[in-house]
Amino acid sequence: MGASGAAGQDEASPSPAPDQVTVLAQFVAKPGRESDVCDVLLQLVGPSRAESGNVSYDLHRLKNNPAAFYVLANWRDQAALDHHTASEHVRTLLDEQAVPDLVAAPTLSYARPLTSPDARPDRTRATANSPAQVTLVPFFTSRPGAVDAVRRAHLTMVQPTRAEPGCLDYDLYQSREDPSVMFFYENWTDQDALAKHMNTPNFYRFVRGEVDGRLVVPWTAHMMAMVSQPAG
Repeated sequence: MGASGAAGQDEASPSPAPDQVTVLAQFVAKPGRESDVCDVLLQLVGPSRAESGNVSYDLHRLKNNPAAFYVLANWRDQAALDHHTASEHVRTLLDEQAVPDLVAAPTLSYARPLTSPDARPDRTRATANSPAQVTLVPFFTSRPGAVDAVRRAHLTMVQPTRAEPGCLDYDLYQSREDPSVMFFYENWTDQDALAKHMNTPNFYRFVRGEVDGRLVVPWTAHMMAMVSQPAG
């Protein structure tokens, strides 16, 4: 989710939680060290969620590259994130144990939420280590001047998509570093549910019809498996 050259040409979109900071962190393990890195990252989940400023903290693994891990974490504000970064469990587990087993330093991207969480108490929840469940994170980089139109089209998709039988999570974020970049955090019961979603009339009308033509390049997506059990 790096800068695309369009940064500064579009404004940040309104957020339901303007102070909240979302971090998407990538960790790539050295060959043969995948299990060790996974263990360390899992050990970070509980202490991180226990911090007073944490909103959510979830660990994932790329389906097509078991050496690549992603943490999506939401923090109440920048102060809460700074406190987390300086905490003893991060310094001990991440800096001392995980980093030596990585091919490079972790890559961190920062975003803001553009949707409120799905608060329905009866909705089906995502689970860890499900062989069928799919986590999808698609990225969209808008052309200059097209951010508002892309945001509106994406937001129109949220409620009908959340109502689809196989949808577990569907949340939209915007990069803090480059407002032209947005991404969804999606969880689906299985690949079939995701395929059905991508063939709905709403998907063709709004994503294919209103978003695709306003992008710098075709959108790309990370397909992942959830490693940590979601809170709640």
